[in-house]
Amino acid sequence: MTVLDVLGVGVALPGADKPADALAVPATPAPGWFDVTAALPGRGYKRLPAACQYLLAAARNALDDAGAAPASVPAERFGVVVGTNNAGMALMDEQDRIILDGDADGIGPITAPYFAMSVFASRLAVEHTIHGFTLTTNSPRTAGLDAIQAGARALARGRADLVIVGATEETLPQSEPGADKSDTGAVALVCAPATGTPDPASYGTCQVRNAFLAPGVAPAAALEETWAKLTADGPPHVHAVLDDSPTGRAVAAWLEGKAAEVSVSPAGPGCVSPMRHVAALLGAGGGPDHLVVTAAAEGNVAFLRVTNFPDNHLQPHGSRS
Repeated sequence: MTVLDVLGVGVALPGADKPADALAVPATPAPGWFDVTAALPGRGYKRLPAACQYLLAAARNALDDAGAAPASVPAERFGVVVGTNNAGMALMDEQDRIILDGDADGIGPITAPYFAMSVFASRLAVEHTIHGFTLTTNSPRTAGLDAIQAGARALARGRADLVIVGATEETLPQSEPGADKSDTGAVALVCAPATGTPDPASYGTCQVRNAFLAPGVAPAAALEETWAKLTADGPPHVHAVLDDSPTGRAVAAWLEGKAAEVSVSPAGPGCVSPMRHVAALLGAGGGPDHLVVTAAAEGNVAFLRVTNFPDNHLQPHGSRS
């Protein structure tokens, strides 16, 4: 099963203070848009990599938003799954330059471990005394939705009672392709096993399925089965978050032939762009179901269906207000 209930949503995005505003992010973030002192009061945060700061802030907002549920879950029954592609890119570029200009002694001991992507998830687990499991999914475009799918599977298998699912990215170094279109910021969800019935404490459900579109394969042959499983009761509004790669163009052309309303948005080089749509759809409240579709140039395609519960998020917690 790849369905889960979403109890809390948090964002740390330029131009967006709450999930409902997640799509209002400017193309170029304003300098100083993230105030780490305000977002993460206390010691031990200022020298962390920016993507880690964003993740911790978004997760804190999501946990506040989820109300009392997280506090009732034992540490060993809580898990973390984080999707990212470029969270450590700027840091590794900086470390490379330090070594080339001098030697490795110039690398700060606090940031040194973050060349390993798994440390971003581990730092979040340490922050909230989470002992169940930590997992990182790494892929352009799809990593955030892959993280939701991994979290749903863990919950369905009884590996945890709650999971924080996050996606975080940092602005790429200027020397990297696509730096001017960088994904920047983080989205986090507090997720529980799907109960199958509307719960006023939950925003609704997310269901994820994925596929692979190999070079030379017709999109219908690779994607129709996944599409059919997610739209058996009728096609919802589709939000396609795609780049200009051959895979992105093929998926866009295939969607044009569907009996569905399709909105196409550009995808950044990371994985936060699709997650911004998920956060905005959950934060918008009730209404019809929606489908978020994204694809990577390498062929990975991910589909996520959002079902908002009627009268959801009745408690006026943090990011819901």
